[in-house]
Amino acid sequence: MSITNGDLFSSNKKIRILIVGLLFAIFTVPAVPDGISIYPEIKKMESSDLIFRQITEDIDSYYQNYEQNKELLPLQIYSYTTVNDTTIFILAARFNIPYETIVTLNSLSRPMNISKGTKILIPNTPGLFVRDQPVSDLEFMVKSWRDISESLELTVDNKGSEIFYFLPGKKFHRVERAFFLGIMFRFPLPTGYISSGFGNRIHPINGTNDFHNGIDIAAPMGTEVMASRGGTIKTTGNDAVCGNFIVISHENNYETKYCHLKKIIVQLNQQVQSGMIIGLVGSTGMSTGPHLHFEIRTAGDPKDPTLLLPGNNR
Repeated sequence: MSITNGDLFSSNKKIRILIVGLLFAIFTVPAVPDGISIYPEIKKMESSDLIFRQITEDIDSYYQNYEQNKELLPLQIYSYTTVNDTTIFILAARFNIPYETIVTLNSLSRPMNISKGTKILIPNTPGLFVRDQPVSDLEFMVKSWRDISESLELTVDNKGSEIFYFLPGKKFHRVERAFFLGIMFRFPLPTGYISSGFGNRIHPINGTNDFHNGIDIAAPMGTEVMASRGGTIKTTGNDAVCGNFIVISHENNYETKYCHLKKIIVQLNQQVQSGMIIGLVGSTGMSTGPHLHFEIRTAGDPKDPTLLLPGNNR
């Protein structure tokens, strides 16, 4: 499948069109009954595989042409079914293409292991694929920060047809990269401002020197509190200091804690997704007014949440 878009994807020479068409005829089969297209299939990640050699040559040409400000080859998408357990980073290195290109085309949200027998789509051009209808936090983030008005619109058939916008040559922002790699959390409230930061401070109630293990986020009573990242409800309870509180355990030994809640609306051992509503802002326990005390810990050690959130400008 070749897709062009004005100056970005100009028509190439007839000989290349004939070659791509021939490869399609040899290495693909007609559409399956439910209408999902089959992309040219890479059998082996070896130069003896004509399709693999074609895509790697295309990617090399992209880097050369982009550097010299020459016309780019038409976008072409191929498929590869893994023959062994692998990772996105290994695939990206093997194809000499940024991992975020593979991640966004295949709608991946974290660097999970890829099992043997998994079909992965690989394009011949580095860039970002922006999903028209985002479903993950990462996809919402990628779309919200990008101008797609001059991008290439295409339909991608991978477990169903989806509309994507392609931005050639683009990569993740620093925050997107950190979020994908699992060292980033989302802001736990839809609105609010940080009224007390992480670290040493004078306690607002007893006036003593105090180390603040998290941040306080001031917000109206009853504001919905969201899970800052997907995980499992480890603890819920009430004590004199935190009032009603929730602790969520996450991958890589991370935990988040939510205190002074008016109401807890999740249960012990419940699985939650990032952004799921888990409680309501309150002023229970040792509190001077409605706010959320929010902590992030790794292996039990408190971390400054502002270093792990997408932004602290709220």
